[in-house]
Amino acid sequence: MTNALRLIPLAAATVLLSGMVHNHLVKSAPANGERLASAPKEVRLWFNERPEIPFTSVTLMHADSTKIATIKAVATDDSMAAAAPLVTPLPPGKYLVGWRTASSDGHAIRGILEFSISP
Repeated sequence: MTNALRLIPLAAATVLLSGMVHNHLVKSAPANGERLASAPKEVRLWFNERPEIPFTSVTLMHADSTKIATIKAVATDDSMAAAAPLVTPLPPGKYLVGWRTASSDGHAIRGILEFSISP
């Protein structure tokens, strides 16, 4: 078997696997586990693919998972990011952020991160 023929199965597997990879969170502000001195004005999420803004939201919760608010995300100047403005300052404490968006193929993705405010 020639070298070129040996590469065909590898190339086919690479194409199949690349189609299975979906959008995922790259970073956030506040960062997961971050301890802040003051309340953030927004939660900003960056993804490896453009998030579908109409399908992107953030659910802000207390550390015990009780819901504070669900916020519809807005577009930012960075096409790979979405922001959820926080209209009311948060008091000191621990918070969870549940986020949800969709890939360009419509596949829903979600995750959770935490941060705390301790002046």
